Amino acid sequence: MASRRARAWAGAVLLGIGLVALGVLFFRAGLESADRLASVIGVFVGIVGLALTAYGTAQTRRTPSAPPAGHQGDVTGATDVTNVIRDATVGGSVRQGRDMTFGRGARGGAPQAGGVSNSVENSTVRGDLTQSRDTFGEASPPDGGGRTDA
Repeated sequence: MASRRARAWAGAVLLGIGLVALGVLFFRAGLESADRLASVIGVFVGIVGLALTAYGTAQTRRTPSAPPAGHQGDVTGATDVTNVIRDATVGGSVRQGRDMTFGRGARGGAPQAGGVSNSVENSTVRGDLTQSRDTFGEASPPDGGGRTDA
């Protein structure tokens, strides 16, 4: 199995070869023929792009998000969540919670069974600290601060 970096390089090389071949084709065809050919190619690229955009949007809306790493039990089962910040200095804001959904058009469901434990131990948070259980809707996530000890 090829690594992600090797596949990216192979894709870039193939794209470069394709662009050079297309340039040679356009050069040999002449300006008017190249213009017509580029228009036809542009129409098909636009149609394919529109179809892929519609497909991606439909898949995003249909696909349920995966449970977080380390999730115990199934999504519908009673699962306890523990959030701990220990021995850290956080330069920005922190939000600890469970079943959180943010952003415009976000759809939060009913609260899941199970408990949540949020704690900050022997630490400093230099921004807002929010600890909650079920947060849905238009609440904005904290400002992108981060741990300075990691």
